[in-house]
Amino acid sequence: MDKITLNAHAKINLSLEITGKRPDGYHDIVSFMQGLGLHDVLSIEKCTQKATKYKLPHCTVNGIVVYLCTDAKTIPTDMDNLAFRAVKAFTDALGQKDPEEHGLTDTLLIDIRKDLPVSAGIGGGSANAAACLLGLNEMTDRPFTLRELMDIGAGFGADVPFSTFMNAYRNRKLLDGLEGLEEANDAAWTAGIGDIVERAECIPRYVIMANPGTAVLTKAAYKAFDEIGYTDKETAGKIFVNDMEKYTLKADKKAALLRKFMIERLDAEEVLMSGSGPTMVAYYKDIDKAGKGIATFAEMAVTDASIRAWLTDTGI
Repeated sequence: MDKITLNAHAKINLSLEITGKRPDGYHDIVSFMQGLGLHDVLSIEKCTQKATKYKLPHCTVNGIVVYLCTDAKTIPTDMDNLAFRAVKAFTDALGQKDPEEHGLTDTLLIDIRKDLPVSAGIGGGSANAAACLLGLNEMTDRPFTLRELMDIGAGFGADVPFSTFMNAYRNRKLLDGLEGLEEANDAAWTAGIGDIVERAECIPRYVIMANPGTAVLTKAAYKAFDEIGYTDKETAGKIFVNDMEKYTLKADKKAALLRKFMIERLDAEEVLMSGSGPTMVAYYKDIDKAGKGIATFAEMAVTDASIRAWLTDTGI
């Protein structure tokens, strides 16, 4: 296989509780995560350096020159990009074997058509990393099972294991034959730093996602909990709670105002921030109510064009 294209779906947290800090500096969580209909599109293509545009940003990863082509101006173009890190983690996991034994060339082109907002708490970077892991696995005749790919992802991103699990489900027709694919699902309870993923029954909802046009640094949000305090592990596991709101709604006044607007105007069953934010999510069982809600955002867009809103679904 010389090229593969996958949809890289975002995730939302229907719950997120911070239960403590680990000795390694990371934080333990309990979270119910679910996939979204919204996605980027990621392609990986084998090529030669002569076939690429030399002005494209690129990194050399374990002897492979990886070029990045994207329509987004705000994502990293170096090894901070999780797609590049996915290539490194994947090829590292192949051990000392020559990548060419698995059909990889010395040059790869990764193309990301970006529709998901950046630093928004919906795992857009993790979605790209997950699609990259799944795509590379297909291009190399599936040397890894789904769970092994999730373990590889855990080495460089807390949301990558779930994103791999969920994106395998969302791209299941294309990935038919992947060992462990039957376990994949749109929803899961996650724990640890996100590396523990247990399949869960989906909670189907129509959702309005709204982003205020600001960004939240996840690292800063987690650090704040050393002073805010943690949820008791024994009581964790609730739905429609997000501990991160305690930090983000104080640090990002625009996100707080957006949440207030959504609670007061959208007639939603629940309004909850996803991840570390600042994306806010309104949940509906009724598609007609959701449709009326998204129309309400036209009024806000007139006065603030930086706010973006989407009507999509989760768990359906």
